[in-house]
Amino acid sequence: MLITTLLFSGIGIIGMFSVSRAAIRPEFNSPLHAMVGSAHIHFIIPGLLIMLIMMLLDYRKLRSLSWPFYICTIAGMILVNLCPRSVNGSHRWLTLPIGSAIDVVGWSLYLLPASILGIWLSNLSLYRGRIIVRWRDLLLIGIPMFLYVRSYAIPELLIFLAVILILYIWLTGKWGLPIALGLVGVVIGGAAIWRSEYLSMRVISTLNPERFADGAGYMMIQMREALATAGWRGHGFGVLLPDLPLLYSDMLLPYLIYCFGWSVGLLLAAVMLGFLLQAIKAWKSVRDPYGRALLAGLSLTIILQLLYGLAKLSGYLILVNLPVPFISYGGSHLLIEYAALGIILSVFRRKDMIPGLNGHREAEM
Repeated sequence: MLITTLLFSGIGIIGMFSVSRAAIRPEFNSPLHAMVGSAHIHFIIPGLLIMLIMMLLDYRKLRSLSWPFYICTIAGMILVNLCPRSVNGSHRWLTLPIGSAIDVVGWSLYLLPASILGIWLSNLSLYRGRIIVRWRDLLLIGIPMFLYVRSYAIPELLIFLAVILILYIWLTGKWGLPIALGLVGVVIGGAAIWRSEYLSMRVISTLNPERFADGAGYMMIQMREALATAGWRGHGFGVLLPDLPLLYSDMLLPYLIYCFGWSVGLLLAAVMLGFLLQAIKAWKSVRDPYGRALLAGLSLTIILQLLYGLAKLSGYLILVNLPVPFISYGGSHLLIEYAALGIILSVFRRKDMIPGLNGHREAEM
């Protein structure tokens, strides 16, 4: 998993410096794009340090912090909802006194599942080998759902629901309630999309981008054209693509395909598959219930975002502001992603030192 993550990081660095190379040409001449290569390195270095620190820490200490993490995350989401500033109608950024900002909604995708799992597993109550989750514990899901809708963070709502309900089914063996909650989340999310002019136009333009070529469909048309002309070898490092906006973030993967061809697309798919297989292998080898749940929750959150980034290359998926983990430009999401990877590695490296559920029960007896 560490190797595949470093491959993701390397691909992202190459993409950023390709954008910077294109930006210094007179035809493009974009100072903002010209600095993304060096700035991306400055984000990755502290991210790797955080990953190392989290890997060396004992992940079991996080369980006692589950309630503080949950309360602080919910408080942060409420705070950004009260903030008058928004990006495309979404309230998600919390500005710190030091001048930097945190994507609270993006961080919540990792903090909420980790804290909810710790709360659920605080008592290993069993019934026929399944962990019992009480009805009041389900309120832990409903509060974030409401705040995601309030922030118009529909992609994050769907990812959160998918991760937490998959884990709920695995822990409890119950299907009915998760399916009902999932349907409620989809209905509420759909209603929120139609209430937001920005999000609803994104959906409509995906179905018929030519009709909105001068507006919401412009990015989709340019992405499809770039992918259609990429070929297997691409157009080379640092090639100009001024008609496609947001090359360093939302459109980085299409730009990589345009520069280096669909061979890089296959490489991305292979690395993503490798990350998935290694996550499954690591999950099977861990015996501690909390460690298994934590590894599964964080890995699922990363994998779902990776799959969306790859599926977006089809040219027929709604375009939303969702970074590709370890690849897209940005400091806030990279820090939390490397921290999550460090926790995953912390769980795996202690897999032979911590007994499983049977060990805990025998110790108690």
